[in-house]
Amino acid sequence: MTEEVLLRAFAALQTQRVMLEGMILKPNMVLPGLTCTTQETADEVADATVKCLLRVVPAAVPGIAFLSAANPVNWPRRG
Repeated sequence: MTEEVLLRAFAALQTQRVMLEGMILKPNMVLPGLTCTTQETADEVADATVKCLLRVVPAAVPGIAFLSAANPVNWPRRG
């Protein structure tokens, strides 16, 4: 889902001739659904998120920022 949303967003930005060099992307983490029987580890979530971003975010985007407060309460954390 994240990949499809980002692909469409960047297509729209390109159509509008937005200069990607002037943006900072604030994406979500790539997480399994809350009702999914298999919940991924923090490392698996990080790997899936990075792979997704590398596939779809144009190289012209200079920065990506995450808000850690957006993580679900039950998401695995390292101490």
